[in-house]
Amino acid sequence: MAKKLSGITFDFDATFYNYPRMVGRLIHRFGPHVKLIYDLTDERAKLRKEGKIVNFRKRQLEVMAKRWNKPLDWTEKKLDKVVYDGWNSAFDKVKPLKDVFNMLDMVVANDIPISVVSDYPPKDKMQKMGFLKYPWKIIMNGEDIGLLKPDPTGLHMAMEKMGTKPEETLHVGDSMRYDIQGAKNAGMMNAWLKWWWKKNKYNIQPDYTFTNFAQLMDILEKEFGLKRL
Repeated sequence: MAKKLSGITFDFDATFYNYPRMVGRLIHRFGPHVKLIYDLTDERAKLRKEGKIVNFRKRQLEVMAKRWNKPLDWTEKKLDKVVYDGWNSAFDKVKPLKDVFNMLDMVVANDIPISVVSDYPPKDKMQKMGFLKYPWKIIMNGEDIGLLKPDPTGLHMAMEKMGTKPEETLHVGDSMRYDIQGAKNAGMMNAWLKWWWKKNKYNIQPDYTFTNFAQLMDILEKEFGLKRL
């Protein structure tokens, strides 16, 4: 008997596109900023543990300025240039993963509501890649609500918008530590996009594992009874 599926939430970054290929293609552009990306990732991991942050971007700016021992205005310009403006502008050349559009077409055709819950703001990137043609119930990011995954708040907000229950909602993402654990914290079903280089280093067991979106379509068909187009 098929399990009931009332809605799906998706992570965006490194879930809907080939992250290592993007980095490899743009290494000439972002290679000089490897340390910046490392530092930012490290500090955001700490911010995840702080609880709700009223002004996330301001708090992130403060910790990065302290880490680099630089003025706030210098730090803000650096982050905007490399991450929020520079990184996003690169998505004109980034292509979605194979079959991701076919998967979304399948889900929408089966009247399953969909949402995106990401840590970084995804909307501009989604527009450049052609994802805004889909009827997303909500596109949200952890910076706006001041809570990054694995905190379940963003996922709960998306489910409220979709009108779904956690036990009937699937979250799809590439991060075991943040997406899959976040889904478990929210009481949701979960599906892990396992990149070839990734290993499950955590004491977390995903409900489903897939390596490409054709496999996810198989899961949606066999486990939840969704019909293919």
